[in-house]
Amino acid sequence: MNMQFKDNINYTILSNKIDTNLMTNFLEYQVIEDNVDYEELQEIISNFTKKTIVFKEVFRKLSNSRKKKILDLLKIRKINFINITSNIEEALYSDYIIVFDKELLVMEGSKEGVLKEEKILKRIGFGLPFVVDLSVQLKLYKVLDKVYFDMESLVKDLWN
Repeated sequence: MNMQFKDNINYTILSNKIDTNLMTNFLEYQVIEDNVDYEELQEIISNFTKKTIVFKEVFRKLSNSRKKKILDLLKIRKINFINITSNIEEALYSDYIIVFDKELLVMEGSKEGVLKEEKILKRIGFGLPFVVDLSVQLKLYKVLDKVYFDMESLVKDLWN
């Protein structure tokens, strides 16, 4: 399979089996593996000269504050990312999500569109990100009138 990626869009590749077959789609990119620590990651991004960088399970071991700093640094440097992960929570960081069940492409689309497909995600072993699930539940009880994709906005609207 040959995936095409557009500039100025951040992607999440969500897969329950990240293997060499999946990774062959990223041979032309610099792939940062999960064994890199926070300081090394900052240095790599600070010195990165291309438009798009690929992360493979990199965000998993970073604290939320460090993830935010890395995402802010990417934005400042105008570097797009492709985040390959098995963690549904990380899908919130991107604009576009591509979902695989093992080696089979299940769906792809905007973050909002893909995360509306809760039944499909659950069928292949993913739930919804916590903030999305919480806001969906609160919407059912008419506490909220929309689905949220970031906790800050959700909390802010709940307090108002």
